[in-house]
Amino acid sequence: MNEVFYVKYFSGGYYVATPLERADYMDKNLLPDKIVSASECICNFHPNIDVLWEGSNKDKQKYAQELGISMNTYDEMEKWIDKKFEEKTFSFPQLFTTIDLAKEFCNQYLYQCKDIKILGIGLPEIFVDEFLGQEETLLKPDKERYGIEKLLINKVLIMEKGAEMRGYEVLGFEFGKFHSYICNGLEKDYHAKFNFSLNENGCIPTLEEAITYCEYSNGEEIGTEPVLWLPWAIYEYKL
Repeated sequence: MNEVFYVKYFSGGYYVATPLERADYMDKNLLPDKIVSASECICNFHPNIDVLWEGSNKDKQKYAQELGISMNTYDEMEKWIDKKFEEKTFSFPQLFTTIDLAKEFCNQYLYQCKDIKILGIGLPEIFVDEFLGQEETLLKPDKERYGIEKLLINKVLIMEKGAEMRGYEVLGFEFGKFHSYICNGLEKDYHAKFNFSLNENGCIPTLEEAITYCEYSNGEEIGTEPVLWLPWAIYEYKL
């Protein structure tokens, strides 16, 4: 990876997440009390597709209660998601292809939820081909590609207007979802080797630092998940 400043970020989609309290295994001296991440290992993402598409009636009732909505509204949400999935504007597992769609979902169905955040993730242009090559995206039929692969093939720019650029996160893609350096406890390694620290948003401050951490994380001796770690820009949007 070359340490160059990139100005173009291509969209990896928009996500609706609830930040969670820092887990006991995370280093309290390096990470904030509440974690905002593009990884489902760390934050709760909405909608909960496991419940919508595979859950029992009891699971669905419990999820509706968590969201503070009636079962009628829950049923409407399920139909809405199914329709957007058929229209290919929403894709597995929780990817909204546009910021407007993510906002519409929140305003219609998550209006009772507190601490909801809409996040967008952007991959620097120079890493797009590396991502697609790792996933063998161009060798797959379109129906087997994840939504994020389709966005990156088409080189859809991330929506920067009206967004706060929070910083960067080291993420590894696998089976449609992301692992984070945080769920691998790599913040401790980064701090020991590179004097790692986060910005006021709980993100890696610069692209250059994120690239350095990715290069380290991709080393075979590190023992993380067998994924390609890349530096993703994290954006936040107002509801």
